[in-house]
Amino acid sequence: MLRAWQDVIVKWRLVPDDLPDWDVAGREQAYSARSALLDGRLDEALERFDAAARLRDHPLDQVGIGDVYLARGKWRTAEEHYRRALPAGGVAALLAKLGIGQVLIGEGRATASIADLEHLVADRPQDPTLRYYLASAWFSVAEQSRSRTADDTLVITSEQQLLICEQAAERILSLEVDDTELDRGAEQLRGEVALGRRWTWAPEGIAVSLAVLVVAMGLITVVAGGLMGSPALVIAGVVLGALLLFVIVWRFRRQTWRRRADEMAPRITRPGV
Repeated sequence: MLRAWQDVIVKWRLVPDDLPDWDVAGREQAYSARSALLDGRLDEALERFDAAARLRDHPLDQVGIGDVYLARGKWRTAEEHYRRALPAGGVAALLAKLGIGQVLIGEGRATASIADLEHLVADRPQDPTLRYYLASAWFSVAEQSRSRTADDTLVITSEQQLLICEQAAERILSLEVDDTELDRGAEQLRGEVALGRRWTWAPEGIAVSLAVLVVAMGLITVVAGGLMGSPALVIAGVVLGALLLFVIVWRFRRQTWRRRADEMAPRITRPGV
């Protein structure tokens, strides 16, 4: 899903106030439409963008109409209007590309938006608006990749999800966007990944008890072999103890994310990637 209303409208920062193309027929309607859009007055924005589009052929009007439909979750219609703006090139095409990226995110395909956004940021690495959109897209990738319970709790349930979340957190922080929520979310995500990689015993009580028992049996066998003067018994005690410890570790030692995934499995209603 789109992270916030800001995701819909922040791209308009890329449009200079003195853009010459605005100074054409229908400019008053277009300015009013843009103002209504930025204020969240969607009905008025759509009405005025439509009026401007009837008076002139301007790609930014199509972007504005696309934004209204994007905000309303009508992904296909939004994409149609964005694509009408692409052939114009320039700032209108840039806004349209960002809009199409948001459509992909809205459709649950955030990963598909990353490549184009990375290219845009590579071309203009100092642009804070483009970096914001890329960071927001990575946030959505991490969200959509994880499994989800009926109460919308996100759970890492695979190694691939763990790697995606780690990559998303690091990329968001590296972009250094001026957005407290994104930075905080990335730090929390990085912490979740670090915690998920920790090793633990599951179930802990049984694992520890078996380990103590195996060590005790191994020591007893070794001591008995020494007292009996039997090197074979000593070797057998060492080898058998080591083998049994390996089996216990293999069977009961789990990374924290696996343990939590097993615990949450009955509640998962939507698996991630």
